[in-house]
This record gives sequence, structure tokens and C-alpha cells, in this order.
Amino acid sequence: MTTARPSSSPAARAREVLAGLPGRAADRLRQAWVRIALDGVVAVVAFLVAQLLLRQATPIFAPIAAVVCLTDSAEKRGLRAARLLLGVVAGVAVGELARLVIGSGWLQVGAAVVVGMLVVSLGSINPLALLQSGIAALLVVGIGSSQAGWSRLASAIIGGVIALVVSQVLVTPSPVRRFTDAASTALRGIADGLDDVAGALRAASGGDPDAADAARRAAERLRSGHADVAAVLDTRDTSQHLARSTVRGRRERSTLAAVTGRLAGLEYVHAGAVLLARTAADVAERGDTVPTELVDGVADLAGVVRSLAEHPREADPVAGSGRSRDAHGVAESLARTDPDAWPGGPARLATQLHLLAEDVDALTDPPRSQTVG
Repeated sequence: MTTARPSSSPAARAREVLAGLPGRAADRLRQAWVRIALDGVVAVVAFLVAQLLLRQATPIFAPIAAVVCLTDSAEKRGLRAARLLLGVVAGVAVGELARLVIGSGWLQVGAAVVVGMLVVSLGSINPLALLQSGIAALLVVGIGSSQAGWSRLASAIIGGVIALVVSQVLVTPSPVRRFTDAASTALRGIADGLDDVAGALRAASGGDPDAADAARRAAERLRSGHADVAAVLDTRDTSQHLARSTVRGRRERSTLAAVTGRLAGLEYVHAGAVLLARTAADVAERGDTVPTELVDGVADLAGVVRSLAEHPREADPVAGSGRSRDAHGVAESLARTDPDAWPGGPARLATQLHLLAEDVDALTDPPRSQTVG
């Protein structure tokens, strides 16, 4: 009996990993360079403003506070700034009280840090708030001067305010674009999978013995798109938060509400496409003859979903695209057929396709299946 050889040796896998490092590093750099450049610019602005307002030669805590506030995603920066200021205020207050009551020294420093963090923990156990409270208390007690604590508080306020003005007013990502980009990625994956299903069904009708395997691969491809659908749901939440917390988001709030409402059923389309692909694999495995209208229906739905992916902001991207049928047309055509006249496999396929067509049609606004007159 022969044993299966591993696909590659550890050395070969290590070479593959090393060969991919430059590409992955370049991808990370492309994703991060804008935020890094913004951090650098804001740090300089915070430093200069603090110099002007506080009359200090090196107000280092202002740019530190600004960069700390900008390290999180845009929808979380306001909360991050609030936590930073909460920690600094509590730390300065505790440090001042400790300096007056117990004085300065190595033991007093430890006590002030502990008490400052305990005070902040009553309202928040976020690491940033705890860290800032401990550092502020340490500065006041360790240096033995109230000027250090109040200077840090003023610098933190200046840095935090500048970071918020830049991130929430001047340089804010579009919540609509963020959501539609995520939706386009998910819809494009569904469209590709449906194209694969249509191709597998055509192959099955032509007697191709590999058609069932092709349909199973299509089902697996569609199933793997679950992460993209989950990303749409996550992005919807963050985009709605941006719409509430930023100036640009408030301007786009109505558009975002319309787009998220219209695409709310995207996860149902994904689930329906997976079920359709699995049914197609069963039909191909059994060798049933698939009616041409079902194959064409799958291909038409793939085209509709692709149009939605290319133009997610449009209420009806299929209109005027030159397509002979939209999702409602596919659903209507299937509703007029009699699945009982077909064998069991194609009948189940027709039912799944009809349900999927209804779900895809619901992504238009208004759904043509609900149009009156």
C-alpha cells in the first residue's frame, strides 16, 4: 500500500511564505500609508498649536494625544478621545490630591498610580483610560509639581480636539461609499458563483460527466462568500455610526438609510444562491435533463446581481442595461410554469430559482414584484 506524499516539504512551504512576504508587506503599506501620513501632519499641527497656546518650547503631550486619538477607526475616534481625557483628568486630580496629602516619593508614586486607575475603573476599564490616568498621576506626584499634570491636561485637550476636528470634520470617510464598497464585493462574489452554476447546468444538459463536480465547486465558492456578507453587516453598523458622529456622515445620512434599507436582504440572496448551487449539484449528479429556461434564468440572475454589484447606489441598475429580463421577469416566468411537469430534480431547482429571483428582486427599490399598476 502506498502512502500519500505531502503536497510540499517544510522547506518548500517556508520558501513560499518568504516569497509572499514582500507582496503582503506592500499590501499593508498601501492600506496604512494614508493614515500614517495623516498622523504625521496632525502631530505637527498639534505641536505648533500647543506651542502657541501654552507658551511651551516642547509641548510633547499634544501631538501624542492627537496621534493616540487617530489610531482607531474613524467611527471610534470620538469615544477614544473621551477616554483619553477621562484618564488624564482623573489622573491629574488624584495626583494633585496625593501630592498635597502624602507628598512626593517612590512609594507615593505607586500609590497615586493605583488610586488613579481605580478611580477611572469606576467609570471605564478601557486600557487607554486606565493608562492615561496612571501616567498623569505619576507625572504630578513623581515630579512634585502641579504644573506637569495641568500642562499634560491642557496638551491632551489640544491634541484631542485637533484630532477630532481633522478626523470628524475635515478628513472623514464616506459612510455611503464604505457600505457600498463592501456590498459590491459580496454581490460580485454571488454573481460569479451563479455564473459558475449556470455553466455547470449547461454542462450537465450536454452530458458532461464533470458537471456535478463543477456545481459543487460553485456551491463551495458561494459558501466561502459568507465572510464578505458578514463584512457587509459589520460595515453597515460602522457606516451608521459614522453617519451619526461626523459632519460628512450627517450629510449622507438619508442616502445611507436608503441604500442600507434596499440592500438589507443581501444575506438572503447569498443563502439562496448557496442552496441553488447545492440543488444544481444534486441535479447534475442524478443526470436529470435541465430545461433551458432554468439555465437561462440562473444566467439572467447572475447578470442582475452583477449589475447591482457594479452600481450599488442605483435603485434599479438593471433598467436600461440592455438585459432582456430582470429578477422580477425571471420570477414571473417561473411562476407561470408547472414544476410538476418536470422530474423531481429540475422541479426543486425551479423552486429554488424562483425564491432566489424574488430575493434578488427585493434588492431593487421599489421591488418590481410589489409595483402596482
